[in-house]
Amino acid sequence: MFRLQLSTTVYGVIRLYTDLVALTEDVKVKQESVALAEKLFSNTKAQVDEGTLAQIEMTRANALVFSSRQDLINARGLLEEQEAIVKNFLTKRGNEDPEVQSATIIPTDLLSMPDKEVIRPIQDLIADAMTNRPDLQQASLQIDNFEIGLKGARNAVLPQVDLVGVAQNNGLSGALNPLAPGSDPTFVGGYGSVLDQLFTRKYPTYSIGVQVTVPVHNRIAEADLARDELQLKQSQIRQRQLLNQARLEVEDAVIAMRRARASYETAARARVLQEQSLEAEQAKFEVGASTSFFVIQYESLLAQSKSTEVAAKSAYMKARAALQFATGAILDANQISLDNAYKRRS
Repeated sequence: MFRLQLSTTVYGVIRLYTDLVALTEDVKVKQESVALAEKLFSNTKAQVDEGTLAQIEMTRANALVFSSRQDLINARGLLEEQEAIVKNFLTKRGNEDPEVQSATIIPTDLLSMPDKEVIRPIQDLIADAMTNRPDLQQASLQIDNFEIGLKGARNAVLPQVDLVGVAQNNGLSGALNPLAPGSDPTFVGGYGSVLDQLFTRKYPTYSIGVQVTVPVHNRIAEADLARDELQLKQSQIRQRQLLNQARLEVEDAVIAMRRARASYETAARARVLQEQSLEAEQAKFEVGASTSFFVIQYESLLAQSKSTEVAAKSAYMKARAALQFATGAILDANQISLDNAYKRRS
């Protein structure tokens, strides 16, 4: 149970931290958009002052500056909200603690996509889940316990045959009875004679027998048997549900990874093309062959493609963590050991 709780906690932290990193990178994207918009406004203003562009072009460029700044403000707000969520999740008192509230989380990781990640066959991943998932292990152990209890309940309603054997020693010494003349003097004696007879086994008694108990309508035993059979069936159904859920989670995670990978590759290619298109349009704008309207369009498309690329990388990272959680490998993948916890060491 502890392993399951720890795995769930680690999985939740990974998702929250991935969102934090993604929002941090998105803020950088918005900052780059603001810088491009301000540069466009500066160039447009210079050309308007020279009389090579109409006044409306500067108005359009200025509108892009304020629009980009608004996007940056929104992105920073989302980042601050996510930061508060992460701090509240990782600390006991959350933002109630002034030091925690004033602290700033600076991600040290980047959303980096592997050049190529081979996903193992789905059947192998499902086999790993059957072996490693703590909830499935717990369900299997529960079935074993119910089967042991069921065997005991079944025995209670069966006839019981007991083989009984008795072996004992007797001490037959005592005082002579004056009313019984002719008594055997062998049995005359005191406490010492009794002990001698016991230890020397002079008068042993042996008996053996068979005792048969046939329960007739033992309502308590029959009720216990019916209860244990029902509990076993329920635990087996529960185990089957967990197995189906594990298969579904593994398949969903694999599908999500493939979809996020394809989305990332498409977004990365689109971002490169948008950068090239923007560079070409800026070159045309500098020689007066284009207007700020078209440059603004390409800058907006570039910002969207960058944000889409960040979102795709974030989705991929969370899908990979979901696959690790679904297969029960999330602790090993993040180098988390339970040895000290099991040994009660700090």
